[in-house]
Amino acid sequence: MKNLLVLTAALVALAGDGFAQQPTVAPPSEKAVEFVRRQPMPGNPVQVSENLVIGRPIPSNLMLSPIPDSPDYAFAIVNQKRLIIDPKNFVIIQILD
Repeated sequence: MKNLLVLTAALVALAGDGFAQQPTVAPPSEKAVEFVRRQPMPGNPVQVSENLVIGRPIPSNLMLSPIPDSPDYAFAIVNQKRLIIDPKNFVIIQILD
């Protein structure tokens, strides 16, 4: 019985780590969003096969562009979509198109 209690406690502790929430990033300012919206689509668009989903990273080999006055964010245009990215981990914060 004692072994069962120890095993149960260990499983509960491990399961708790799996449910820990990821830290959230504050949404970018409207000024930053408007800056990204005004950026033209490139002549040679970047295409990736991965699904572009908020909260998931884009490939880290893609080039990010800074957003003036918003150092916590960058942007990229991928699959004809304007993306606001967390430059520290390449996670998609917002999809504009």
